Amino acid sequence: MNGDFESGDFTGWTVTNYRNNGIATFPPTQKSHLNLQPPVTAPVTQVVSAASGTPASAPDAPGQAITIPFQGSYSARINARGNNNRASGIQQSAQMVLADVDPVDGKVHLRMAVAPVIQDGGHSPEQQAYFYVEVRNVTKGTRLFYTFNFAAQPGVPWQTLGGYQYTGWQAIDVAPGNGLLDVGDTVEVEVIAAGCSQGGHSGEVYVDSIGPFFAGLLVSATGPTTAQPSDNVAYTYTYSNNSGVMVFNSKVSAQSPQVRNAANTATIDAVFQSVTAPAGATCTTPAVGSAGTVTCDFGSLVDHQSGTFEIVWGVPAGASTSSPTNSLNHGTYSMSATGASTVLGPLVQTRVVSGATLTDLTVSVSDGVSASAVGSASTYTVVVSNNGPAPVIGAALTQPTVSGLTVGNWTCSGTAGGSCQGGAPSAGTMPGGGVLLDIPVGGSVTLTFGATVTGPTSASTVFSIATPAGVTDNNTANNTAGDTNSVAATLHNLSLTKSGAGSGTVVSVPAGMNCGATCTLPVADGGQAILTATAASGSIFTGWSGACTGTTNPCTVPAMTADAAAVANFALSATVTMTSGAGGTVTPASSRTVPVGGTVTYTLTPNAGNTPSASGSCNGVLAGNTYTVNPVTADCNVAFSFAPLTVTATAGANGTVTPLGVTTVAAPGNTVVYAVTPDPGFVARIATGGGACGGTLVGNTYTTNPVNASCTVGVTFVAIAVPASIPALSEWGLLILSALMAAFFIYFHRRQVR
Repeated sequence: MNGDFESGDFTGWTVTNYRNNGIATFPPTQKSHLNLQPPVTAPVTQVVSAASGTPASAPDAPGQAITIPFQGSYSARINARGNNNRASGIQQSAQMVLADVDPVDGKVHLRMAVAPVIQDGGHSPEQQAYFYVEVRNVTKGTRLFYTFNFAAQPGVPWQTLGGYQYTGWQAIDVAPGNGLLDVGDTVEVEVIAAGCSQGGHSGEVYVDSIGPFFAGLLVSATGPTTAQPSDNVAYTYTYSNNSGVMVFNSKVSAQSPQVRNAANTATIDAVFQSVTAPAGATCTTPAVGSAGTVTCDFGSLVDHQSGTFEIVWGVPAGASTSSPTNSLNHGTYSMSATGASTVLGPLVQTRVVSGATLTDLTVSVSDGVSASAVGSASTYTVVVSNNGPAPVIGAALTQPTVSGLTVGNWTCSGTAGGSCQGGAPSAGTMPGGGVLLDIPVGGSVTLTFGATVTGPTSASTVFSIATPAGVTDNNTANNTAGDTNSVAATLHNLSLTKSGAGSGTVVSVPAGMNCGATCTLPVADGGQAILTATAASGSIFTGWSGACTGTTNPCTVPAMTADAAAVANFALSATVTMTSGAGGTVTPASSRTVPVGGTVTYTLTPNAGNTPSASGSCNGVLAGNTYTVNPVTADCNVAFSFAPLTVTATAGANGTVTPLGVTTVAAPGNTVVYAVTPDPGFVARIATGGGACGGTLVGNTYTTNPVNASCTVGVTFVAIAVPASIPALSEWGLLILSALMAAFFIYFHRRQVR
């Protein structure tokens, strides 16, 4: 409720003030480790529409370096000016619903954006100002996520201004997976900021857009939880565009993770080893074995488009292996694109140890459906794999949760030497101690079991894998997996058809719909489904019909009591590339992709005294401050410029023009009047064609036509022509006499010839 704080206050939230007396357990992994006490002086925790203050006196987004708010009109500001041991937090619980599921991966997500502004007191880490975020599953009694950032922490892209450290907006994305966080679970989120425990330095954090989605770019990374010096560690980066429009020049940049050295005297960088990017992406990297930045360019991304790629970093040989300085921190990665704000990814931490035997066990479970009828039979497949580098003997697979199912018989098979000790488990729910697995590096074990669905509203099971004594799992994030289905007495089919000249994909929540031209999804009686359309390159999604209508994407199909059908429409697209010069602003402020035959309307807002103009291959009509592109049939471009509306007058010799030179026109459609004064014996001539303004010369006054674009008035002066003189009377007589004599001579000559 009010996760974006657009009510302008903390409606729906509980605000609690504390005193920071020093962290009891460092590094803290749960709220109790922070050792927060009742406050002495209450801090200022408020909802703000913009940051204020100067960097020299207040930590209010230094010099406006952080854009406040992140989205909408408001952001929360936790523990403003929180020195003198002050700390503060906000907290809320909410029940997860179907709309909290991201169709990309079928998981419930909780996302938020945070931006810390913290003073570095030069203290030891446990005494520094900090911010802390924790997410808990109240229903299942588990903690889903936490992050702890303190002033001057290595591997965080701190920037410094006016005595304060700050970062841009950081994205946090919590999605542990089905069975761990399900629709219907109650989740509690808490955000805390604290000044240093020595009292002299403040720590605050801005918070915005807490919910399943936020509009804009999103990037997050996952990596191993444990590594050793000189190990190669792989981070998987997930990027997506949720801005509502296509974005251009999308990039993810990742700098080397950082860790303190063994002597705790310096921060050292991990080194680049390799990058694996999707087809079509281009990446620039430092030399192998060197620290630096990897930047991968993914080009244009349509709305709801996402992807993943992998970077392998080398842990420094001299990394600290002693707590609390043995954390390899990776928060120096971000996503940017033309047409969207840059966002940082959340901090990923890897504990560096020595002398450990490490391996990476993973577990997955699925029955292949998302909805089941009461009394129906399902077959579940559980796969446990060992990614190495060490083999395991006696890894324990357990089934801590089973609900809405009656478990039947089990089978067990292995690949590359994997096996179940003692064979398959006995029929029924796996016993508390589970089953022990032997899995060489690169091997796997597959267990299957049949089950009868009992419901009545859901069927769920969770599996966990644990390494045996003496072996440490270096990536605990993939050690637990679950599968949850909705259950009802009756199922209904939701069918989907795609139409139009364009193409694209449609995915569903609950998961199960990801099809070609047509497909169906079983939905429990009374249940809903959410459909999300993603256009392919060169296409654009134009709207729904049938069970879904309109252009809202995603679309929620109402509670189903019978079979239903929906249609997703895709058209071929064209991109209008827009650029704008100084002197004004343009809305929308970026390029746009439209259906072939569609158009874009731009609103131009010139600065005082300026007038807009347009050029480029996107023909259109500029009416006042509105430019409407003609229906487009192919990619084109439009460039807007802003400049004063002027008329430039020039005059040649032998006359004057007033005013001369450049005259600024107050508003489009106005005229300019000139006094044109030729010297005696000369007359004015006004230039036409080219950039001439055109107009009317009446006497010595020239008035231009209405001026809607800068133009010129060119005046020249030419001499008046003098006519030949008229003959006098005597001169007329001589002329007549000469003509008569000539005629007589001709007549006499002709008589002689005869």
